[in-house]
Amino acid sequence: MSDSIALWQGEHVNFAAVLVLLEDQLDFFHQGKDPDYEMMLDVMFYMTHYPDVLHHPREDLAFARILELDPSSRPIVDDLNEQHARLKDFGEALVRAIENVVNGSITSRDWVEVPGRAYIAEFRNHMLKEETAILPLAAKLLSEADWAAIGAAIQHIDDPLFGPKSEERYASLREQIACEARTSQARRLTDA
Repeated sequence: MSDSIALWQGEHVNFAAVLVLLEDQLDFFHQGKDPDYEMMLDVMFYMTHYPDVLHHPREDLAFARILELDPSSRPIVDDLNEQHARLKDFGEALVRAIENVVNGSITSRDWVEVPGRAYIAEFRNHMLKEETAILPLAAKLLSEADWAAIGAAIQHIDDPLFGPKSEERYASLREQIACEARTSQARRLTDA
């Protein structure tokens, strides 16, 4: 497996972990409890500033190259490109809704929960579709030269949450993810 595909899959694992935190906060919100809106904003700041700025544009280039090499992949490539657009729209709507709540606007629960649930569902569906449909094609069709060209076309930024130089803004989020991982591991050990 190429390093690029391993990176792609690793980023999906990271995004899935962040989505769990967001979903937990939406569950609190749904139950009438007070979610951690600042954490929700941190999650969405990350999701709209890393996947939307680096991960998805890199995927778009990979999709385009796959389509050049295999024109029969058009339906899946078109669907994934449309999902990128929907993810961006859902993400922006959720950020606006959370910011309104944080800024003291009186907002219905649906105004926050609907775009939040839509964003999570769309993102998970998107990753599943990529894992099952496009990554196998990428592994089969894309050469190291293709990956190098894709990498050269995108300005590289380190992952600000999971990368080697994580940003201070995400310290609390990193701690929450680590706590969730420990809790999950403890559950697996007690279930075994």
